[in-house]
Amino acid sequence: MDDECQKLLAEKEALIRELQEKVRELESKLRSYEIREVYKGVIPDEVLEELVKLPPEQMVIEIGKYLKEKGSAGQVEAKRTVTEIKQEIASVEEEVSKAEKEVDKTISAITGAAKAKVGVDLNFTQKYDNEGSDVAFLGEDIMKTLGVKEGEYITVKKNGVVNLRAIPYSKESFIVIPTWVREKIGVKVNDFVEVVKK
Repeated sequence: MDDECQKLLAEKEALIRELQEKVRELESKLRSYEIREVYKGVIPDEVLEELVKLPPEQMVIEIGKYLKEKGSAGQVEAKRTVTEIKQEIASVEEEVSKAEKEVDKTISAITGAAKAKVGVDLNFTQKYDNEGSDVAFLGEDIMKTLGVKEGEYITVKKNGVVNLRAIPYSKESFIVIPTWVREKIGVKVNDFVEVVKK
């Protein structure tokens, strides 16, 4: 069973790397087409060919330099298009982030384990953060992925293992655990832990 899980994990990691590489290629092609369309007639094709090969930040700088040399009319157009390009890049990065989250959810569903970021919550501290408390606030998204219902036990792992009762938490991908648990398994706030349905 362990070998099968390891094999599935290796396949999923290979798939993630392959998808990330394809996303990078598509981003590059998209950026290339968009840049050519925006600067058609403003910057010669041979100059554009060289510019689209650069990393996005460097490309923006080089386009600005080129247009500055051409005059102030080009500068106004460059500022407008640079802003548009940055917005488009941010949009693509957001899509990549969403895709990576979906891949993480798929891996969690297959392996029965999920990563959660350790957080703090004032309500939790007041009610449950005491010695011997066996309660954890667990992100609803993680509960859904692992098939955990309110009150069921989960196993939290890092440099040790603790079993806690899960209570739904609205913050995605987060877990809030008692201080004594953090000390026992050797984690700090903002560290990641592995969560498994018990």
